[in-house]
Amino acid sequence: MNKKLATLSIAAVIILASCAPSYDNQEEVVEDNTSEQDSGETAIIPSHSVTEEEYQVLLPYKMSQSRGVITNQIANRLDIDAIEQGLRRHSTDVYDPDDYYFQEGQKLTTDIVYNWLERYGKKESGKDNPLGLNPALPDINEKDTERMIEAERNNPKYLSHILEQNYLIKTDDNAVQLGGISIALSMKSNYRFQTEVGGPYYYEDISMKKMMSEANKIAKEVISRIRQMDGLADVPIMVAIYREEARDSLVPGNFVAKTNVKSGSSSIKDWKKINEKYVLFPSSDLTKKDPDTNANLKDFEIDVSKYFPNYVGIIGKSFYVDDQLKKLTLEIPIRFNGKAEVVGFTQYVYGLIVDGFENHFDLEVNITSSNKQESLIYRKAGEEEPNVHIYD
Repeated sequence: MNKKLATLSIAAVIILASCAPSYDNQEEVVEDNTSEQDSGETAIIPSHSVTEEEYQVLLPYKMSQSRGVITNQIANRLDIDAIEQGLRRHSTDVYDPDDYYFQEGQKLTTDIVYNWLERYGKKESGKDNPLGLNPALPDINEKDTERMIEAERNNPKYLSHILEQNYLIKTDDNAVQLGGISIALSMKSNYRFQTEVGGPYYYEDISMKKMMSEANKIAKEVISRIRQMDGLADVPIMVAIYREEARDSLVPGNFVAKTNVKSGSSSIKDWKKINEKYVLFPSSDLTKKDPDTNANLKDFEIDVSKYFPNYVGIIGKSFYVDDQLKKLTLEIPIRFNGKAEVVGFTQYVYGLIVDGFENHFDLEVNITSSNKQESLIYRKAGEEEPNVHIYD
């Protein structure tokens, strides 16, 4: 163990260099667009992917046609990351990364998404909007505050965002074409609203049952509209429902259901329940859900405090799928007085991880100071030795 730790700082320097990608033997293909008006474009398939579970991405990289909408529509940054990464993860069950290439959504434009996210009937600007997927509000005098509050509570905006991802497949004639679409419907668990600009905020909780009822109706309409778009009548579509957490939550929400719509079909037959959840440490939720991991983290905290008695505390986020721990992410904020302290503390934590944590889940430890990342320790499930990087 001592010899291993003594070489840690050297390993930290070379680890990223050893993972540098090779751009040799890249393959050029023609990207076939589904629209009859669009001509094919030359794209490059990189020779390597990051991991076997990750999709290869065509080059040059194409940004989403609704880029930026998600940051305006979903309040919690953690939800934004979770929905984007989670939709790709769930897409692997439908579109095999060995056969499909990832591309950000190219069909739902900014204008389309914003129109669909509005209330039915009228936009906030007052213009008619028959495309709005959120429920309409009854006509009420805006000065009648009590009735306005009641109307908002009875007709919350359930839908926050529609995220599209495209999955391309290679054809026999050295081309790639759209092989499938994944759609995430981001639904609120709590609706925040005002009855007048600058006025107080009001809040209305949305039950899981009511949210799923609305999500089902919205999903059917979204599928119907996509099928009417140029070139999308026969493309398979996967739809997943994401339930957001509160806007001030320290952990993100989670996907709760998904369904596959076959090529040429516009009907949703059934939803498959998704059992996954993020849990915060420290919290009573983790104590109830996973007492063993909670106790393990408390012991880890005690060991860290022996090295830095005045440290702030560990913040942890555990991710469960079917009630099994899949990933544990920890942040240790420390005030350092030099790079030697960073190296020494990282070595110490490395030893605690090897000796104190089982390896049946992914583990990520971020050591920070003054909002700056100092070092990273990461171990994939099944691996014995963690990887380490100490930042300059």
